[in-house]
Amino acid sequence: MTYLRLETMRLYRNKRLVIFSTLMPALLLLIIGGVSVGGDADARKYVMVSMALFGAMTAAISSGGTIAVERGLGWNRTLRLTPLSPGAYVLNKVFLALLVGVPPVIVTFLIGALGLHVRLSAAEWILCAAGSWLSSLPFAALGVVIGYLAKPDSVQQVSALINLTLAAFGGLWVPVNLMPDALRYIAKLTPSYWTGQVARSPLDHGHIDGQAIVVLLGWTVVLALIALRRFRVDTARA
Repeated sequence: MTYLRLETMRLYRNKRLVIFSTLMPALLLLIIGGVSVGGDADARKYVMVSMALFGAMTAAISSGGTIAVERGLGWNRTLRLTPLSPGAYVLNKVFLALLVGVPPVIVTFLIGALGLHVRLSAAEWILCAAGSWLSSLPFAALGVVIGYLAKPDSVQQVSALINLTLAAFGGLWVPVNLMPDALRYIAKLTPSYWTGQVARSPLDHGHIDGQAIVVLLGWTVVLALIALRRFRVDTARA
């Protein structure tokens, strides 16, 4: 808990990460939702939830950059001298990545409600917000993996490329049902497609898609195990 508290304070002092992951989806929402889709209320809802999810994804993946920096500074050598276990370290990093995903969801939903006049029921607001935030869990684990695979001087570029690629193929920019058949098939192989299903399903069904939750949990477990393995390998070399 001490390590978690210190890391939380350090994470929120990283203003560049918090501001970038919050402002970018908000600006995209204003441009796409306010200009491109115009008066289509359903389209504005779709864009708002997608951009909230994109912000949470961006924050979760980008937080892995701190791991690459820590590796470059030799922080892992210090951690080996503490009682902190590999599993606790990975869980801490995943939890921190989720925390930094809160501001993008809140700001994007506020802009959608106040700026674009998106109207949802109370249940839809709560479920869509919770789905947008919690469905970024596999990307939090992915950020940890990237932090252990990428070099400190290239981790930001790698994270951005993976993030944008997953967003594009997962249906955050263009609805999957408007894509060609081949791209629809590829979309369903990405975790971002299933995060979209979780976050947007309350708009269509009034509840969160159970199948999508199971798929996302599978992605999260696999990526977390890879992250744990990379941590052990990295500390063994330190």
